[in-house]
Amino acid sequence: MTRAINPTPKHYSQPISNIIERKIKDSVEDVDFVPGTGIRIWYNTETDGYPLHKHGAIEIVTPIEGIYTYTAGNKRFTLNPGDILFIPPNMLHEVISSDAGARFLFLLDIDFMKRFLDYSSIEEFLSEAQLVNHKTQPKLYDNIYSKLMDITDIYFKYTDYVRELPIFADVLSIFSYIAEEQYLNLSQNKSEEENKFAGLITYINEHYMDDLTLDFAATYVNFSKYHFSRKFKEYTNCSFYDYLSKRRIQAAKIKLINSNDSITDIALQCGFNNPATFTRCFQKYVDSSPSEYRIALRKDR
Repeated sequence: MTRAINPTPKHYSQPISNIIERKIKDSVEDVDFVPGTGIRIWYNTETDGYPLHKHGAIEIVTPIEGIYTYTAGNKRFTLNPGDILFIPPNMLHEVISSDAGARFLFLLDIDFMKRFLDYSSIEEFLSEAQLVNHKTQPKLYDNIYSKLMDITDIYFKYTDYVRELPIFADVLSIFSYIAEEQYLNLSQNKSEEENKFAGLITYINEHYMDDLTLDFAATYVNFSKYHFSRKFKEYTNCSFYDYLSKRRIQAAKIKLINSNDSITDIALQCGFNNPATFTRCFQKYVDSSPSEYRIALRKDR
């Protein structure tokens, strides 16, 4: 029999009653969300364990008092007060019995997030259980913990309904923090060579109108011209001059549509020495002359 050493404080009572008892069949738990929602949050003081199980909801655990032990995805976690454990959807996990304490359990249906284009940025994070605290993820921890506490305030504020919109707004904020952290970690793990070329590409994109040469670009990343040309093509799938020309033509197309400057002026503004060179290059990449392109696009506007 599950034991609760301390009764649940009144202000942490469930907002909607008639809670179904937690049931497991073939290791699968049918999560008892608040009816009509994808949310169930518990203030839990039970000391007995909970058998190996999984569910379609993500589970987030943060102890308020006491120490808890979990296994999740073949890993064992000891949770101290303030720690945050993320257990991904459909991952087998088990709660080991603990001493007296209290914890928040967040069960959330996050399937809707899979429709977002940048959901892939958090898939690696959700590939395994994650313990987040000041030691493991110092930059991330404070933001996530603050949002989790905001969520509990919203969830337990009302007795007859649940405010899903502000709760899931905070849930999205949490995963936005995670996605940003994943992006930063990925950037930091790039090789020095990749970072050099990324910096060069940024420079070219911002200074395409200048007199940029292969010698200058090779020196920028501290490579020989031969080594630079080979590596640049690996990085961009085109030669240095091809990339530079495409960037200049891209800028020229915008100016041809949005300004009344002459073809000669636009050629010079975009880094071409003369209009003849500009026209030949434009014809190569756009399959029309600059003047033909301007006339055709303005007709369509």
